[in-house]
Amino acid sequence: MRLIQILTFFIFFCSSIVFSQKTIKHTVVEGESFYSIAKKYKVSESDIYELNPKSKGVLLQLKTVLLIPYKKSNSKDKKEVTSSKNVSTETHIVESGESLYKIAKKYDISLEKLKELNPDIKPEAIQIGDKIVVSAKKESPKEKKPKETKIVVAEVSNPTNMDANLCLDELGNKVHTVTKGETLYRLSKKYKVSVRDLEEMNPEIVANLPIGYEVIVKKGNVELEKNQNILVEAPKEIEELSPENMSKAEFLIAKASQHIGTRYRGGGTTSAGFDCSGLMFSTFKNIDMTLPRSSSSMAVDAGFKIDRSQAQKGDLIFFTTNGRGSINHVGMITEINGDEIKFIHSSVQAGVIISSTEEPYYKRRFVQINRVLEN
Repeated sequence: MRLIQILTFFIFFCSSIVFSQKTIKHTVVEGESFYSIAKKYKVSESDIYELNPKSKGVLLQLKTVLLIPYKKSNSKDKKEVTSSKNVSTETHIVESGESLYKIAKKYDISLEKLKELNPDIKPEAIQIGDKIVVSAKKESPKEKKPKETKIVVAEVSNPTNMDANLCLDELGNKVHTVTKGETLYRLSKKYKVSVRDLEEMNPEIVANLPIGYEVIVKKGNVELEKNQNILVEAPKEIEELSPENMSKAEFLIAKASQHIGTRYRGGGTTSAGFDCSGLMFSTFKNIDMTLPRSSSSMAVDAGFKIDRSQAQKGDLIFFTTNGRGSINHVGMITEINGDEIKFIHSSVQAGVIISSTEEPYYKRRFVQINRVLEN
């Protein structure tokens, strides 16, 4: 009897040692979450939930002890290959800064194919440590042709020769581009015009002028008919977005939506602040597409114009908000409901928000839509 007890204790002791070698005990401290703990130990949240089933869906409490799977492998190679019934499966471990689109591009497969291989993965919610299936069989990488880089050269006309920041627009108005430290009062003194006149010529002007803001300081002789939309000739036949480009559009919308609430900042292209074209420039960089840096240049050089009735998610939508009829504002379409188009953009007053073409302000100022995700 004594011998049986000793053997039982010995077996329990050995199994405890083996289990402890495969797990790590972690005591929760202030500020930690399942995501930060998973990142710390280079495992996925699902790995932690598997060893701690009672913790799933429960608020993480201080001093809670969690079992963390111990992984010996420190290999720099992020690919794992397993085989089942003579079919090899290649997986990729997600690292910081990676997106589903970047992984698809890395392994030279389409975004649609990647989503088929990973039906449970949400593109906007992949996390560090997640395993992504990238191939069901080994394929030789395709040779890629080097991309041609399109260089856009902006020519700035200054017929007045009065000021480097002063130019004429197409309506003959004298327009000043705001620099650091300039205010309405300073502009009124510089151009010998009252603050009230400046506000009348620029109805959408704001008190704190952002750098790069264009201010009319003297009206020209050419008048633009009020509320007149600029007519755009559209190609007769425009193909609908392919499934792969629809996935790209959803991905771009998810990326831009992460910045909702971020403040407006003239010339800004980061989460510290965006202007309207800066938000589009930064968003499309996520799919390695470099757009021109201004809304007016995007309207001319990014993709091609389409009719409003052909609009789809991911298209760029342009407005004129400067009172002169020229394009100076851009957003990206997020939703289409009948005649209503919703779009995400960075506005001067509210920062990054989603607006609608049914809002009177944007309804009167709509100009055109460009298709940039070409099939």
